[in-house]
Amino acid sequence: MTPELMIKACSFYTGHLVKTHFCTWRDITHTNQNVVLADKMNRAVTRYNFRLQKSVFHHWHSYIEDQKEKLKNMVLRIQRIIYCHKLTIILTKWRNRARYKNKKKEDELISKHELQLKKWRNRLLLKGASAGKSDLPEQSSSEVCLVDETPECDISQLPERAILQIFFYLSLKDVIICGQVNRAWMLMTQLSSLWNAIDFSTVKHVIPDKYIVSTLQRWRLNVLRLNFRGCLLRPRTFRSASHCRNLQELNVSDCPTFTDESMRHISEGCPGVLYLNLSNTTITNRTMRLLPRHFHNLQNLSLAYCRRFTDKGLQYLNLGNGCHKLIYLDLSGCTQITDSAMEILSAKCHYLHILDISGCVLLTDQILEDLQIGCKQLRILKMQYCTNISKNAAERMSSKVQQQEYNSNDPPHWFGYDRAGNPLTQPDNITSSKGSLELTVEKSTYSSEEEAA
Repeated sequence: MTPELMIKACSFYTGHLVKTHFCTWRDITHTNQNVVLADKMNRAVTRYNFRLQKSVFHHWHSYIEDQKEKLKNMVLRIQRIIYCHKLTIILTKWRNRARYKNKKKEDELISKHELQLKKWRNRLLLKGASAGKSDLPEQSSSEVCLVDETPECDISQLPERAILQIFFYLSLKDVIICGQVNRAWMLMTQLSSLWNAIDFSTVKHVIPDKYIVSTLQRWRLNVLRLNFRGCLLRPRTFRSASHCRNLQELNVSDCPTFTDESMRHISEGCPGVLYLNLSNTTITNRTMRLLPRHFHNLQNLSLAYCRRFTDKGLQYLNLGNGCHKLIYLDLSGCTQITDSAMEILSAKCHYLHILDISGCVLLTDQILEDLQIGCKQLRILKMQYCTNISKNAAERMSSKVQQQEYNSNDPPHWFGYDRAGNPLTQPDNITSSKGSLELTVEKSTYSSEEEAA
C-alpha cells in the first residue's frame, strides 16, 4: 500500500466519520428545537385561553353590575312611586275631610244665622201685632226695628272668605272707618288678604303721611299693589314703599313730589315690580338708568308726559338684562323722543304688544319701519297727533297690527305744545312754565275726584 492510498483512505474515513457524527448531532438538535417550540406553543395557547376567559369574565361582571344597578334604581323608583301614591291618598283624604269640616262649619253658621233671623222676624211680628191691638198709632217696620232690641247678627261669625268679599267692595277710607267700630270689626279689617292692594289716591286729601308710612310698615309683607296717583307726599313717604318686598304693581302718576331719589329706594327694595306707572312725574335719565338694572321682569311701563328724560335715557332700557319683557309701553306726550331712541328700543323689545306714541311730534315714518322689523308681536299701536308720520306709512303699518289709532292733526292746546314740540305761551291755553302745565293736566284729570271728596 502506497502512502498516497493511505492518505486517501484516512481522508475518506475521517470525512465519513465527521458526516455521520454531524448528521446525528443535527438530528438531535432538530428534535430538541421541536420540543421547545411545542412547549412554547402550549404555554402560548394556555395564556391566550386565560386572557380570553379573563376578558369574558370582566364583561360578564360589568353586565351583572349594571343589571344590579338598574334593578336597584328600579326598586327605588317603585318605592318612590308607592310613597307618592300614599302621600296622594293621605292628602286627598285630608283635603276631603277638611272640606267636609269646613262645609259643615259653614252650614252650621248659616243655619245659626237663619235661626237668629227667624227669631228676629218672629219678635218683630209679635211686636207689630201687639202694637196693632193697642190704640197707639201704627209704626213702620223700620221704627219697630229701632224700638226693639238690636238683632244678634254678628258679621264676624261669617267665614273669612265671605268677610273678605264684603270688605273688598269698600274703599280704603271705609275700611279704616269700619276698623274703628269695635274690636271684632277691627280684627276683621286686619285680615292680611285685605291689604294686598292699597289705593291711597282715594284718601289723598284726608290721610296724613305718617299714617301712610305706618300702614306700609305694618303690611309690608302683604302689599302687592300700591296706588299713589295724584298724592302730594313727602319723599320720605315714597321711600317707605321700598319696604314692600313683594310689590308687583306701583302707580305714582301725577305725583309732583316723586323724584329720582325716591325711585332709587323703591327700585332697590322692590325688584319684583311688573307694572309701573310714572306718568306726569319729574323723573330724569337717572330713573331710566335704574329700571333695567333692578326691574328685570317689568312688563307694563307708562312714561306718559314725562318730558325730563332724553333719548339717552330711553336707550338705557336696553342695558344689561334690560326691560326686554315689556308688553305695554306708553310714551304719549313725550315730545323729546326722536327716531334714534325708538330704533334701539324696538330692536330689543321683541315681546311688545301695545305701544302708545300719541303726541310724539318728532317721530317720523322711520319708526314704523323699525317697529315692523323689531316688534313682530305688536298688536295695538296708537299714533294720535303724530304730525311727522305720513298717512301712507300709517296705512302700511295698519296691515301689521290688529288695532291702530292715527291722525296727523295738530295737538290740542291742553297738550301744552304745538306741532313742532314747542311749549305754548298763550295765557288762554296754558301757562308758560312746565311745572304749571303738569299741574293743569293733573287738575283736569282729577277734578271729578276732588269734587266727590
